[in-house]
Formats: sequence, C-alpha cells, structure tokens
Amino acid sequence: MSSTSTDPSYSAISNINFTGGFPTSADLAPSIVFLVLYVLVTPLLLWRWARKSDRTLILIRPTIFHTCRIAMLAIRAYMSKNTYGEGLLIAELVLVSIGFLFLIEPVVACWKLQIDSYLSEEDRPTWVRRLALLLKFTVLAAIGTAIAGSALISNAIKNPDQLNTVKHLRQASNVLSFGAVTVVAIAAILTWRRFTLDTRGTAFIVLTSACLIVVAVYRMVQTFSTNSSAPVRSRAAFWGLQMVFEFLAFILILSISIPTWFPGQKGRIARNGLDEEMSPTSRSGHNGPAKANA
Repeated sequence: MSSTSTDPSYSAISNINFTGGFPTSADLAPSIVFLVLYVLVTPLLLWRWARKSDRTLILIRPTIFHTCRIAMLAIRAYMSKNTYGEGLLIAELVLVSIGFLFLIEPVVACWKLQIDSYLSEEDRPTWVRRLALLLKFTVLAAIGTAIAGSALISNAIKNPDQLNTVKHLRQASNVLSFGAVTVVAIAAILTWRRFTLDTRGTAFIVLTSACLIVVAVYRMVQTFSTNSSAPVRSRAAFWGLQMVFEFLAFILILSISIPTWFPGQKGRIARNGLDEEMSPTSRSGHNGPAKANA
C-alpha cells in the first residue's frame, strides 16, 4: 500500500520525533545537492583505497557511511515527490539513524593509534586500552539500538502501543553516540597534554569530534523534544546541523592519509629504529670495528 505522511495509519508515528521527519517537496533540493556532493567525493574515497600508503581497515566505516548517505539521499529525493510505502519509510529511517554512527569509530581508532605511535606497550596506560575498547562497544550498542528501533517501526504502525519502545531505543542510541564522541574528544586532549603527543594528529581528532558532537547534540535534543514546533525539529535544523556537519567530518577523515598520520606501533618501531641508526653513538659504534679491522 502506498502511503504518505498524511495517511491516517502513519499519523501516530510522528510522535517518535525521528530525525528529518517525513520527506516533503521541500527536501528535494537539499537531497539532490548533498547527493551530488557525496558523488563528487567518491573518487577521493576510491583513491584512498587504491593508494597503498593510504589503505587501512579504518576506511571501512567511512565507506559504509558514504554508501548509507548516497542511498538515503536518493530515497529521500524520491519520497519527496512520490507516495511511498512502509518499507521505503523504514529503509530511509534506518539509513538516517545509523549512517552517522559509522563516523565515530574511525575517530576512536585514530586516537588509539596516536597513543600507539608514541608510547611503547610498556608505557601505555591500561585505562587507554580499556577506554578504547569501551568506546568501540558503545558505538556498536548505539548502532544496534538504532537498528532495533527502526525495525520496530513496522509493528508500531500497526500497534501504537509499541511507539514508546521505538522512541526509547532511539533515545538510547543518541545518548550513547553523544557520550562516545564527547569522551574521545576529551580523551584526545588529555592524552596530548599528558604524553606530549603530536599536535597535528590531536587537532584532527578534536576537530572531527567537534563536528560529530554538533550532530550528536542535535540528534539527542531533537529526539527528546516534546514540542512539535520547536526549531530543533525543523528541516533547516536537520539539513544544517546533521547533514552539513557529518559531511564536514567525513571530508576531514578523507582529507588525510590515516596510516601516515597515525602509523601506530609499527610506525613507532620504524621511527625509533631510524633514530637509533642515525644517532652519533650508533655511527661511532658502527665505525669502530671497521677501523680495528683496518
């Protein structure tokens, strides 16, 4: 059955406060603009994968995000001018909800690699490893609750009693994502000051986290809002606070060579080996036996 936001069977679902709301004709232009932007950056993403010095498993998450956004924007553009069914609505909601979450884990991974790039395993504090693991599980929990909440919308349409379950799952996802991205930003600043880490890498982590914090705060405030006319529930807020800032975060991630900026333990060992080889002590030690043999 084709349905729109005016269909009586969908009226109750508006109480969920889902991000972006029901697509209307006003969403067509911004959907096309962002769709073009994501298509234009596709060659840069493919280049990062193709270039051996840039290739890293961390790029898997931004690639998933990129795919989610292209699919979501194409669906939203179609929905803005056509009637749509339950399946298409749920697909759009899932893509809007989980896409952003795939940008958080790469920032966490870069922070962990920055620690590994400068501190030996013996010098790394235990809390860093535990916090990185906790943040990773927090992001996974945020993704899981977002998917579960979106998947239950089908039942909520038929049984409004389940709307509260959907709402609570979405709220939990947004709180978890906000907590994860905020903590990693604070952790990056603290470890930079405590261990004198690379300022360039820390600036990247903090700047990218700041963009994601804007998105996370918007999503959390919007989800908990009870006023249907509140500015945070407007389309301008959705496109300006979520779509713009997550795109900026995505561009920041693609703008650097992650293995070069954050080489991790292998990079630290290689750098220390080179330093030892180039040190005066090593050179004199190497030249000593040569003179003796002469």
